[in-house]
Amino acid sequence: MQLAQQPLVPGVERDAPAQEVLEGVSSLIRAVRCIEHRHLMPDSGLRRSDASVLKILHKGGEQRGGEIAAKLGVDASVVSRQVAALEADGLVSRRPDPADARVGLVSLAPAGKAQLEALYSSYTQHLRAALADLDDDALLTAAETMQRIAHAITEVNQVVRRTQSTGD
Repeated sequence: MQLAQQPLVPGVERDAPAQEVLEGVSSLIRAVRCIEHRHLMPDSGLRRSDASVLKILHKGGEQRGGEIAAKLGVDASVVSRQVAALEADGLVSRRPDPADARVGLVSLAPAGKAQLEALYSSYTQHLRAALADLDDDALLTAAETMQRIAHAITEVNQVVRRTQSTGD
């Protein structure tokens, strides 16, 4: 693959490999969103943000809204509104935290689990069809690389946030 030689932003030094990763991630996000919008989300009745909350609950089990917000990188008030809507739809349930009754614990309801599993089953089928020319080893290698990149970026963001909050 030929890497672009010109800077994306005039006057900014070009770091071709890092900028190509950025461009690749951006292209991948656009492609994934296209599949979601055209094929998946209209059928499921879920918004992407709702599916993200359900996925976190599916992976991590019952947790506080603040924990969900931290994992999504959003304000707790955003998650609170989402959880209220998901609860009204019967997709999650809430109960008071025994350790602190002012705080609620959110868990995935059976209907939420079923809807999330149906969504990801359909999503996986679309993805598998789109990536038919790649074997399982290539897919797993790509997935591992993307996870490493995501983890590294998340770690840097957490360090920056801690530094900003302490005023250092």
